[in-house]
Amino acid sequence: MTESNAKDSQATNEASEGQPQWDYTSNKQNLFTGGLVVGGNLLLIIIYLLYRSVPAVHTFISGKPA
Repeated sequence: MTESNAKDSQATNEASEGQPQWDYTSNKQNLFTGGLVVGGNLLLIIIYLLYRSVPAVHTFISGKPA
């Protein structure tokens, strides 16, 4: 192998090591994950508001009368 070929292959190897070869994420996955996070947060807020304002929900969650 000549010196120039060795330098070219080394430069190619260094360039490919710096960046991932495969990207397993997609726009649909990001949208789905974001939707789950937002939906979970909304569910948590609704449960908290019901816990604070509805005595039956407070009793059901805590086991103590409101």
